[in-house]
Amino acid sequence: MSTVDSAETSTDTPFGDSDFVVVANRLPVDRDPHDANHGWRTSPGGLVTAVAPVMKAQEGAWIGWTGVADEDFEPFTIDGMHLTPVTLTSEDVLRYYEGFSNATLWPLYHDVIVPPEYHRTWWDAYVRVNERFAAKVAEVAAQSATVWVHDYQLQLVPQMVRRLRPDLAIGFFNHIPFPPYELFAQLPWRDEILRGLLGADLIGFQRPADAANFRRAVRGRLGYATKGSTVSVPPGDFLPAHLVRAEPFPISIDTPYLEELARDPKIVERAKQIREEVGNPRVVMLGVDRMDYTKGIRHRLKAFGELLAEGRLDVEDVVLIQIATPSRERLEQYKIIRHDV
Repeated sequence: MSTVDSAETSTDTPFGDSDFVVVANRLPVDRDPHDANHGWRTSPGGLVTAVAPVMKAQEGAWIGWTGVADEDFEPFTIDGMHLTPVTLTSEDVLRYYEGFSNATLWPLYHDVIVPPEYHRTWWDAYVRVNERFAAKVAEVAAQSATVWVHDYQLQLVPQMVRRLRPDLAIGFFNHIPFPPYELFAQLPWRDEILRGLLGADLIGFQRPADAANFRRAVRGRLGYATKGSTVSVPPGDFLPAHLVRAEPFPISIDTPYLEELARDPKIVERAKQIREEVGNPRVVMLGVDRMDYTKGIRHRLKAFGELLAEGRLDVEDVVLIQIATPSRERLEQYKIIRHDV
């Protein structure tokens, strides 16, 4: 698949018609294995749970990968969301997604729980795919639209979009920790990542410490001035000077919707059935996570076993149900965590 060269893309092309554009590595859908026509169903996950309600209210476009490699899909609508697919090849999945995103950035940003791997071919793929996402944004966004880019897989997209469409308001939200400067400095392409993020007007983080880590990295690596939460970006890289806010915005969920579900008679009855199926315990402990080494599932199971062994919990009174969605199963560290659990 050919790459997109932002320098060769004309800003004179017609604007799209979406005033609000969400950009994430994945679309909020999966192929439905029970649908003979290969239909789609809404996928689980924290990002989808948090962003989908905003998306539906804005009636904008969601740009992302379908999860199916080497297939092109036309835009489609599901559950009130207008979805615009980006194609990834099998090589993209191997190098951009499983490689740089999840074997380089993910462990680095999670306190180096496992050693990150650094490969130039992975970085090249990361740049190539980010260019493809940015080109799709430039295609579908209306004039002066708001673009909201999500997460560590797309950290170069804000700067690329700003070059292609300087009329857009660009936000970025990082759904995982941003590492301390001493760890982030290990990344060979640290300056490119920082400049990519600084293409946004507003950068959101989960915690105050993450925002502070980012601003410290900007000062230490790029020498840009910061005042409070504001970063002063000088002119350069074919872009004018601009100000960027980098602040914490702890993400939440659609609480009223979940409260409504909890009162639904069908769900109340199903909850009763589940409790009966596991022996009507007094307490049901529930864990819902991806099968990932950052989630503490092994430690949770070990702690539960120790509480039983010490007699602090009684098997007649307490049941632990752990839902662990398989994830990134071709990566060695994920094979290990699934085996151990």
